[in-house]
Amino acid sequence: MLFAIVVAAGRGLRMGFKKQFFSLAGQPMWTRSVQAMLAGGAEQVVVVASAEDVDAMSESMANCQWADRCVVAVGGDTRHQSVVAGMRHIYEQVTSLEVDLRDVLVGVHDAARPFVCAEDVSNTYACARAEGVAILGTGCKDTVKWYDGAYVDHTVPREQLFLAQTPQVIRGDIVYRAYLTDSSPQSPTDDSALMESLGYRVACVESTHYNGKVTTPADLDYARWLASKLWGEEKL
Repeated sequence: MLFAIVVAAGRGLRMGFKKQFFSLAGQPMWTRSVQAMLAGGAEQVVVVASAEDVDAMSESMANCQWADRCVVAVGGDTRHQSVVAGMRHIYEQVTSLEVDLRDVLVGVHDAARPFVCAEDVSNTYACARAEGVAILGTGCKDTVKWYDGAYVDHTVPREQLFLAQTPQVIRGDIVYRAYLTDSSPQSPTDDSALMESLGYRVACVESTHYNGKVTTPADLDYARWLASKLWGEEKL
């Protein structure tokens, strides 16, 4: 079984508004990310949202043709807490069905990466099935400098640098230990960092298409332009 968690509980502090609702060719960004995960093979998607947004998202989703494959759940105060909430929802569902957890894959994807292509999502799921944990990303193309805040200290060789993106996929038999026990780390920078801290090897899958994250106001114009090229003015 292939599950996905789309993290859409951001408060919009850097943007000044909640970017997950930003319209891309007639649809809010979070629905674009849900559709990308479904197109890549996810059978069910859990969207984790802030409590005040759950009703609006559920109402928006009701008219979508994929509504029966998606549910909105309340997230937490941090990204990690939101992911844990999504993992708990999936774990409870899977254990009630008595499914072998080794046959379950959970992909964690940022709502702010709406352009991930289906092939890359599918490849990341396939890699995680074989390896246990896999992340999508890209090799570093730029020369990287280590600096002290004002001056360059040294140049970092880029050949072994990998820029992590999402989805990041975890096999079901790892989920409980990593997310749902009292000993689980509380503040990882991302899901692969959590896996690394627990001693799991994380396999890297090279992305083949643009998968940029909408992070700052400067990203919005490009996202709007790219959405118009990909989807025109498609509606819900």
